[in-house]
Amino acid sequence: NLAPDSSCQALEISEIIVSSNGSETQRLEIQRRLDAAKTQEDRNKLGQFATPTALATEILACARSMLPQPAPVRFLDPALGTGAFYSALLHVFPPEQLESALGFEIDPHYGLEALSFWQETSLQLRLADFTLARPPDTESDKFNLIICNPPYVRHHHVGVSEKVRLQVAVKEALGRRLSGLAGLYCYFMLLSHQWMTDGGLAGWLVPSEFMDVNYGHEVKRYLLEDVTLLRIHRFDSDEVQFHDAMVSSAVVWFQKQHPPADH
Repeated sequence: NLAPDSSCQALEISEIIVSSNGSETQRLEIQRRLDAAKTQEDRNKLGQFATPTALATEILACARSMLPQPAPVRFLDPALGTGAFYSALLHVFPPEQLESALGFEIDPHYGLEALSFWQETSLQLRLADFTLARPPDTESDKFNLIICNPPYVRHHHVGVSEKVRLQVAVKEALGRRLSGLAGLYCYFMLLSHQWMTDGGLAGWLVPSEFMDVNYGHEVKRYLLEDVTLLRIHRFDSDEVQFHDAMVSSAVVWFQKQHPPADH
């Protein structure tokens, strides 16, 4: 079960070592260099918008306030990039609480650098497409904390055959059929369900538009019927969280368990 105080106010960011840490400064330099080596058009097509350090730290602090302490943490980031959330995880959670960490990164441009940068840590990083990966067979190999900023790839950048494959994968996993207009981030959120332990916590940094458009219908049904929705933090649309993407963001928190009847 989650900690009774799930208001995300249990920790102050001032208590946490954040961007002044040398390793995070190095990671940000790598991120800047890798981003600069790509055109904005290429990054838009692949939905590559890195999470700012302060925001990543706030999200992991919120996760720590929700999780029971000091239960072991099995962490998964299905779209790691250079590891903004993993870096925040290391700064927010005590080392003895971290049991395992797994990340996926489909783009070797970022993934190879991340492999080298985090090689001295316990992070297992797979240079692979998360949506093609097979979820763990046993409950003990699944994850009780999933934190992700999935690729913001609009539907017209997803090929027809790829879209059909993703729709079939979600249908087989959850019995739900996503609209052909859904962005890639919707598939990431729903396909992660099979990777979570029962009672596990997920925090997704996603565009807030899914709440206002028709293609978000099945995502909202998932959040209301298949899991226990804990909170949605919707950022002011005038205060974008990404300097390189004009998109209104939300952080969606839920627990993998069916909602109580009176939820």
